[in-house]
Amino acid sequence: MHAPPPAVLAAELRARLDDNAVPGRAAGEKNYLRSDLHHIGVPLPAMRGVVRSFTKQSGRGLGHAELIDLVTDLWAQPVHEHRSTALLLLDAYAPLLRPDDTTLLEDLLRTCATWAHTDLLAPFVAGRLLLRHPQETTPAVRRWTADEAQWVRRGGILCFIPALRGEDTFTRWFPLFTATVDPLLHDDRFFVRKAIGWALREGTKHHPAAVTGWLTPRLSRASSLTVCEALKRLPDDARAPLLAAHAAAHPRRGRRLASTRRPEASP
Repeated sequence: MHAPPPAVLAAELRARLDDNAVPGRAAGEKNYLRSDLHHIGVPLPAMRGVVRSFTKQSGRGLGHAELIDLVTDLWAQPVHEHRSTALLLLDAYAPLLRPDDTTLLEDLLRTCATWAHTDLLAPFVAGRLLLRHPQETTPAVRRWTADEAQWVRRGGILCFIPALRGEDTFTRWFPLFTATVDPLLHDDRFFVRKAIGWALREGTKHHPAAVTGWLTPRLSRASSLTVCEALKRLPDDARAPLLAAHAAAHPRRGRRLASTRRPEASP
């Protein structure tokens, strides 16, 4: 079974999104995300539902070339929901992606204008590609983390999440991750600091001692946000001494660690 041409599929998906728009939602979401994109007001669960329905119907015969063309078509217009759907399609068809698709993924990261898109693309699409093709994909991911562009850097960091989350994959990937992010602890941007903490937090699920062992001698360099995010899953008796040590290393900050200001609500 062959899927219809990508242009036809893109038009079909846009029509389905229009059908799922919630009156009055677009303006609030645009303001919340501080977005420069056009919004039509479709909630993320509804977008996921549109993609699930699509993969069971029109998208059954989708191949690699058709997927890339479809994603490119949806991404071309500066519409939040169209671009979100493009990323959800990459997630749904992630097994089709190849190492040379890191070029496309980097282009998408560079044109992301919000954490909402970076956080769909990096861990769930690029991160899975990194696990499947580590040798070919690692150089691109490390290059992204070193990039000065905020969303590219955040994306590179978040690519490590699937590897750090896995009980069996953590041991292999944690040394590379920490070597990659150690020079970034000085970055003062909220979204970068939070990304580092989020990735570390995923590692504490199965390997809390390794994460705290790496973080402890760096408490004087790590931000409050990074530390709080990294330690969220730890029990109080393990978390409290590290928070106290971090506070002692930053006596002039005068801010409560657990109430760092949040301009967004990503994990």
